[in-house]
Amino acid sequence: EENGELEADIAHHWQQISPLHWRFFLRPGVHFHHGRELEMDDVIASLKRINTLPLYSHIAEIVSPTPWTLDIHLTQPDRWLPLLLGQVPAMILPREWETISNFASHPIGTGPYAVIRNSTNQLKIQAFDDFFGYRALIDEVNVWVLPEIADEPAGGLMLKGPQGEEKEIESRLEEGCYYLLFDSRTHRGANQQVRDWVSYVLSPTNLVYFAEEQYQQLWFPAYGLLPRWHHARTIKSEKPAGLESLTLTFYQDHSEHRVIAGIMQQILASHQVTLEIKEISYDQWHEGEIESDIWLNSANFTLPLDFSLFAHLCEVPLLQHCIPIDWQADAARWRNGEMNLANWCQQLVACKAMVPLIHHWLIIQGQRSMRGLRMNTLGWFDFKSAWFAPPDPE
Repeated sequence: EENGELEADIAHHWQQISPLHWRFFLRPGVHFHHGRELEMDDVIASLKRINTLPLYSHIAEIVSPTPWTLDIHLTQPDRWLPLLLGQVPAMILPREWETISNFASHPIGTGPYAVIRNSTNQLKIQAFDDFFGYRALIDEVNVWVLPEIADEPAGGLMLKGPQGEEKEIESRLEEGCYYLLFDSRTHRGANQQVRDWVSYVLSPTNLVYFAEEQYQQLWFPAYGLLPRWHHARTIKSEKPAGLESLTLTFYQDHSEHRVIAGIMQQILASHQVTLEIKEISYDQWHEGEIESDIWLNSANFTLPLDFSLFAHLCEVPLLQHCIPIDWQADAARWRNGEMNLANWCQQLVACKAMVPLIHHWLIIQGQRSMRGLRMNTLGWFDFKSAWFAPPDPE
């Protein structure tokens, strides 16, 4: 898990029978958080639920030939299938989940923690005593959202423990970035001159320069989707004749979206271009049916990056609406291990379909008595492996 390697979970072993046939051996005696024992029908129903998603559409058949054995047949080979089945869309839910009240805010699974409370300002999870693996070492985790600082930059995670302890800080650049997405469905979004000029005046260094100091401390100019890549080239470009306005859209309830959009609005206004800013719901953003000249998006990738980068971009319908490439053909090459991912991303950046903007510095600040903290690429850590060391005896 820490290095992006697959770990056994509900499936304790698996094997590839043929290029189009995988077999998974499931663990018996697994319980859901609401008490019922996991059954094979729950697993099959959960996997059939996602068959309409692009990355799972090649699943032809899911059957159980013998107890606790699951066979998955594909229409095309996929070296990434075990990793795909470990992603959020493939989570195993009780087959009756649609009839369970408040399931969206209080989901039920089989993991080491169960959701106890989920409100607008607090998420409380509690160690699940009937978890089939090692019980979590921390009994309870509370994640608080503080309204009074909602507009402050959110690049860090602060862990509270015993008072008066010496603090320890870990930081890293995120594997991902904020980026502009040009919408090829609109006249201005598809215009290469507009893309070239907008990406020039809204360059990463310009955005950081015009940001307030509190953001400058956490932002790092991005020239590729990953910090190690330098795919973008800042080339001076002339403003297209007749360009007077642009539309920028992003999903709501994200304070940094507003901050970045405000900086863009200020920069474009200095060039006599009006930026119309629209906020829509996350569901509307994800579906991608709405058109906009430009979209302000973000992406964070987990390990292994060769898997998660393409998987993340391919599973967002908005990107498929905005970027007119053969996504299905690219997905087939990716599944077969035939895609050079760096070159593929460089092509998207070169044509300004996507324009990287900012990487975040991710920070974890905690007490020295906390053990087992290893920051992941999202700036979090594995709760079930963390623990507090007791004070030394006097």
